[in-house]
Amino acid sequence: MVLGLDGVGLPLVRDLIARGVLPTLARLAREGTMAPMRSSIPTISSVSWTNFVTGRNPGKHGVYGFTDVKPGTLALFFPNFGNVRGDTLWDVAGRAGKRSIVLNVPGTYPARALEGLLVSGFVAVNLERAVYPASLLPRLQAEGYKIDVDYVNADRRPEAFFADLTATLEARRRVYRRLVREESWDLFIGVITECDRLHHYFWSQWVDPGAPHHQRFVDFYRRLDDVLGELVAALPAGVPLFVVADHGHTLIHREFYPNVWLRETGLLRFSTPTPKGIADLDPSTKVFVLDPGRIYVYRRGRFPLGTVDGVEVEELLERVREGLLALRDESPDAPADGRPVPRVFTRDELYHGPCLEAAPDLVVHFNDGYDPKGALARTELFGRSALTGMHTYADSLFYVNRPGVDTDGLDILDLAPTILRLLGLEPPADMDGRVRLPG
Repeated sequence: MVLGLDGVGLPLVRDLIARGVLPTLARLAREGTMAPMRSSIPTISSVSWTNFVTGRNPGKHGVYGFTDVKPGTLALFFPNFGNVRGDTLWDVAGRAGKRSIVLNVPGTYPARALEGLLVSGFVAVNLERAVYPASLLPRLQAEGYKIDVDYVNADRRPEAFFADLTATLEARRRVYRRLVREESWDLFIGVITECDRLHHYFWSQWVDPGAPHHQRFVDFYRRLDDVLGELVAALPAGVPLFVVADHGHTLIHREFYPNVWLRETGLLRFSTPTPKGIADLDPSTKVFVLDPGRIYVYRRGRFPLGTVDGVEVEELLERVREGLLALRDESPDAPADGRPVPRVFTRDELYHGPCLEAAPDLVVHFNDGYDPKGALARTELFGRSALTGMHTYADSLFYVNRPGVDTDGLDILDLAPTILRLLGLEPPADMDGRVRLPG
């Protein structure tokens, strides 16, 4: 069994355990191994969960962000499950006769056939295309199952948001509990995404005990721990149990917008003063950034009207890398030295595989508190939005109900090969992760 808690970092769990909020996770921690785990770069759910389900880096599975550019165009699209290259861990298990139940994993829409049951997660457009087999749909509808919380403008309507948060979690609890108990399965994967929605809009309420919604934040985690307790109680003795997250969260100090710096240096220009997308790029552009910090050289042959090629590519990459590393937040309350960018990774440092040509040229890493955004029309380098919580890379929650597991350098890529080995299967040779537990 794998229970996924989207956006839950180890520091939050440890803090809530210390406060007595999470008795189920506290007991599990005493009995097994709990440790921090590295996420993906960029640190976003679409990439992290795809790394998890495939055991491969984006250079092999082809998903680099929530949006990408259609080859040969300047049109953006949302990669979905149909764009994921290669097998998932449940595909491998299914060929060996193992039955899987896969629920609410982001990036698995539209649902596709497997040996077992699948309900897609975020971003799923409608429930009908999110379910395999179709005969499962009436059972979900009877339980009031929802794919996601309605979190748009949650900060402006907290009452409605928290009511929906509770209702969505309760419906998920009913469905997960029934399927665990009533269906046969060899692998059960169930993700809870409500945590991430809460964190993005209300992390500031968590860090301030006097904030008006602090107790609601804590109460959500009491309910979540109860849900985990019910699912764990349904497990047969000895079954391996993982509780994992795709990334952690922390408080946003500032958002920062690398495209503003590119415009100030003359490397990015638009054909309109109010650009709505990269289709508005001026042909004189050299570099642009897509969310959250993926940097693309406007290469000849890769993008329409692109002009950059030859030695200029490497010169631009070095100029951009050095410029971003030198950025400083000069605000009086800036944390540490006010550096938002500690490192800029090249494509080949992060990725390898047959999908490499679709990769960004550089990826901005970030210091905690500085949330990178690919916004095009911003005019200031640093700013804020309604969001108060941002993703963290190095402290995703990892738990397994086995003591003494080696977690040195633990990466989300390690989960798929480890799970397959525990199922008695040999992981495919092209998986990038490291097996952490013997079969």
